[in-house]
Amino acid sequence: MNNLLDILNKSVNYLEKQKVKNARLTAESIIAEIMKMERIMLYAEFERILSEDELKKIRGKLNEVVNKLKEKKISGDNNFENTVKSEKQLKLLLDKSIQYLEKNDIVESKLIAEIVFSHVLNIDRMMLFTKYRDDIEDEKIEKIRYFIQKIGREKFPVQYLLNEQEFYKRKFYVDKGVLIPRQDTEILVEKMIDILKTKISKNQVHPKILDIGVGSGIIGITAALEVESSYVLGVDISEKALEIAQKNKEILKVSNIKFLKSDLFENVEFKQFDMIVSNPPYISLNEVGIMSDDTLLHEPSEALFAENDGLYFYYEICQKAFDYLADFGYLLFEIGYKQGKNVSEIMKNFGFKNIDVIQDLAGLDRVVIGQKIINKIES
Repeated sequence: MNNLLDILNKSVNYLEKQKVKNARLTAESIIAEIMKMERIMLYAEFERILSEDELKKIRGKLNEVVNKLKEKKISGDNNFENTVKSEKQLKLLLDKSIQYLEKNDIVESKLIAEIVFSHVLNIDRMMLFTKYRDDIEDEKIEKIRYFIQKIGREKFPVQYLLNEQEFYKRKFYVDKGVLIPRQDTEILVEKMIDILKTKISKNQVHPKILDIGVGSGIIGITAALEVESSYVLGVDISEKALEIAQKNKEILKVSNIKFLKSDLFENVEFKQFDMIVSNPPYISLNEVGIMSDDTLLHEPSEALFAENDGLYFYYEICQKAFDYLADFGYLLFEIGYKQGKNVSEIMKNFGFKNIDVIQDLAGLDRVVIGQKIINKIES
């Protein structure tokens, strides 16, 4: 049959046999382009019959991909492999690694290559230049080669390869069970710590914080470490995420935080938190097309996407947060750059006061803050 689903599956099988990485994503992108439709809509119209002209164009595009892959494999991979075998000097290997990543369309190729070399050689990234003339041992060259090629070929995030990401000047363990921590989230953490230190801590010996959707634990653990008198509870529905958060707790030796499996507030019994903070899934399904390949292919989709134009979890959290906050307690969210107005309105509708939108360094809306105030006298 020539229906859309049948052709899609045949295209995927063909690309897989030709050893094309990410075969399904590639096939979906090609067919969506030929059919002039969004990739996410392919499965909604799976019974649609394709014309001979459309089939011809799809076959042509598939063959182009395969041929380009063969050319790149010869000119790119072999060049890199030959260099690794013939040259051992750090600077030469680093330059070739950067070139290889650039040929494979990896963003921030220089930074990523330096991170890999720094990790394998156990040298601070900023000090690599002091070792430029040194030769690298064969075993370490092979390790670097494996990492660089996996990043280039599979768009595999370097953070998952090395199982670490720096956040707020600390190294956190990460793997494919959680999102990779972003620098944008430091805006949320900065504001959280500022509030805890300048407002809550004046009146509370031990401010109590609830981190909803704890993930790798970066927000809750950072709060616990930066505000040592605090008590933090991190909740998540994902057991894998909770395992990683617990691992980071042990690595960083944090005593004032604990974790609980809970679907939002479901298993949370305490109802007098001084602060609730969350970086929930907030990407709309309509924004799939603008996501990077490494994010779509490797990061957990349940931690990225949300229904209702990405606003689902803001509604769910706001409608119950009031019951779990002490009077004058704060609710803080990380948001998408288009969501400041909508999330502010949601918080307002559920009774929050002193609502404020904080922008990131690029001038984009990044954090929304609200306060529970039921007394007549406002702080």
